[in-house]
Amino acid sequence: MQTREMRRATHDDLSHRRPHVEVVRGIRPEIQALRAVAVAAVVLYHLWPLRLPGGFVGVDMFFAVSGFLITAHLLREVETRGSVRITTFWARRARRLLPASLVVLVATSVAVLLVVPRALWQQFFRAIGASVLYVENWLLAGDSVDYLAAENAPTPVQHFWSLGVEEQFYLLWPVLIAVGALVAARSRKWTPSQVVGSVIGLIFVASLVASVLTTSTAPSLAYFGTHIRAWEFAAGGLVALLGSRPLFSNDVVRTWTSWTGWVLVVVAVTTFDGSIAFPGATALVPVVGTLMVVAGGTPGLWWSPTRIVSLRPVQRLGDVSYSFYLWHWPVIVLVPFATGRDLTTVDKSLILVATLGLAALTKKVVEDRVRSLPALTARRPRRTFLAVGASMALAMLLPVAGTIYTADSREQSVAAVDRALASGERCFGAGALVESDCTVDPGAALLPDPASLYEDTGGAFSCYRPQDDPELNTSCSFGSTDPDATRVALVGDSHAAMLIPGLRDRAAEMGWRLDVLVGNDGSWRDPASAAPGSAQEAYLTALDDHLAEGDYDIVLTTARHDPARRAAVSEEIRDSYVEVWNAALRRGTQVVAIQDNPLISQADLDCVVSPQPGVDPTSCAAPASAASDAGDDIVHAARDEGLPVVDLRDHFCTADSCPVVIGGVIVYRDLHHITATFSKTLGPYLVAALEDATTT
Repeated sequence: MQTREMRRATHDDLSHRRPHVEVVRGIRPEIQALRAVAVAAVVLYHLWPLRLPGGFVGVDMFFAVSGFLITAHLLREVETRGSVRITTFWARRARRLLPASLVVLVATSVAVLLVVPRALWQQFFRAIGASVLYVENWLLAGDSVDYLAAENAPTPVQHFWSLGVEEQFYLLWPVLIAVGALVAARSRKWTPSQVVGSVIGLIFVASLVASVLTTSTAPSLAYFGTHIRAWEFAAGGLVALLGSRPLFSNDVVRTWTSWTGWVLVVVAVTTFDGSIAFPGATALVPVVGTLMVVAGGTPGLWWSPTRIVSLRPVQRLGDVSYSFYLWHWPVIVLVPFATGRDLTTVDKSLILVATLGLAALTKKVVEDRVRSLPALTARRPRRTFLAVGASMALAMLLPVAGTIYTADSREQSVAAVDRALASGERCFGAGALVESDCTVDPGAALLPDPASLYEDTGGAFSCYRPQDDPELNTSCSFGSTDPDATRVALVGDSHAAMLIPGLRDRAAEMGWRLDVLVGNDGSWRDPASAAPGSAQEAYLTALDDHLAEGDYDIVLTTARHDPARRAAVSEEIRDSYVEVWNAALRRGTQVVAIQDNPLISQADLDCVVSPQPGVDPTSCAAPASAASDAGDDIVHAARDEGLPVVDLRDHFCTADSCPVVIGGVIVYRDLHHITATFSKTLGPYLVAALEDATTT
């Protein structure tokens, strides 16, 4: 992610004692080297995360360098002109950064159309559109707290989150410095550097404190939020305020400063991993290390890092770092779709070479040519802005078209499902495995349409409790409004929510008033099992109180099971269930446990949504072991207590396998949630089983 116009620095005639480094147009070799190390760290981390676990800090290095360079550039303009030409700055940044990024985004859109299954189009094109507008970081921050999006597959433009943060910085930073220069000119008591320095220092402190606090409470916001990442840019700005030249005149001090900085960078890259709280205060290590290298400059002592950082391969990699960063992630994500297999070591090595080639070509053909194009540079910034607007509009064409296509497919799929349900076909969906003589036309289209598979929730999550929300939503009710109706509560997590489409339309027929109380980690258990004072304890308390006060006749409970759960943990969880169940039973409420649905693998799902040539999607299936009730603690606790259990596994599995497509219906929308379509076909059997369980 380069942030200044630059060419490669050449390095000749290095003496034994004092290397001579030719600096072209103000290029600083140590900054180019920082770029090279940062982009190499990110790319290698994405290819081999276990070998370079802290490679993600390369982004923090980029942010710090950007803060230094842009602040230094704008301060020089204030010193020479007395103000900042904001529109000129924006136009220069746009010419430098947007052409290459838009080329990559258009190429990625085309590749998505060609090699990515339609089931992923909605998600991928949505991300590409956000990346064109440079708001991908906010999209990811929002998705992280959206249960339906939390398990989304990585998109080929996910790395654009950092570019979004940088672009937002480029929009706001010159305005801040221009205002600082204006305040200084009006006051006549302070210099622009003093005013700007005070503001940047305040931003640094406030943002760093916010980062430390939110890293533990809202880690996704801390990672993707521009305002919380601002301190990293501000840190670079503070160093720039001390002068864009090396800060020290003594080569020994500069050498030690530079080496210390590089050590901090290496420590971060090689020892940090996903288990640490990040960014927060931990990000100070790569940021401080980066800025120490900047402050040290290129000292001339023979034992300084100058000779190493000035090597031509290092400088060349720094020169193409922006395009290298742009291309690497789309290639990594899309190649497996194109080849139909996971990446091998050879694949990864080829990707590395190919991405370097694409980066060099993009640098020469796109970056260098467009940023110096006379038709743009010789005209007012307005010409650049018009060109940028037109280019962004063109880059949005495919994402918008793909989104419209998937929305239309979803509408058609819903209509087709409604027609099939209205026909009363007993072999459609869940009935196919239990009804006699069921056959399905192998040439018939699958429902839901794979293009709308991930959105096939049937509104099940409209009443869903968000993560860490202490409030209980009691407003979702379906079925009979008769005061004498049987009062039924459905309680649980997202697996309980996916039963709603099958129960909603049949509650009235049963004479039920069905209250839905579902949410993230929403299974009904003893509030004492949660951490004292936590949002989870507050939620469980509110849930238990509501069920006690609601005079319910029946409570249906289910939740996602975990076959890998340790026995000791399962025992504690079962005890917490029994505690609240016994209290409900004493009130005269029936408690019915519902067996959780089988879980499948990514390969099982891919077999349907991305079938290989010659593979019939209706033959795709998980092994029969997927139907195991291991880890279904609600069911085991209910059986131990002699409570009724509704087990519909014969609608999911045969003795030999658990098909992913049953009766022409795709059973799963991801690895563990059933589709709303299958839920609707399962509804009659679920209702019948519940009626049997509550009348015996």
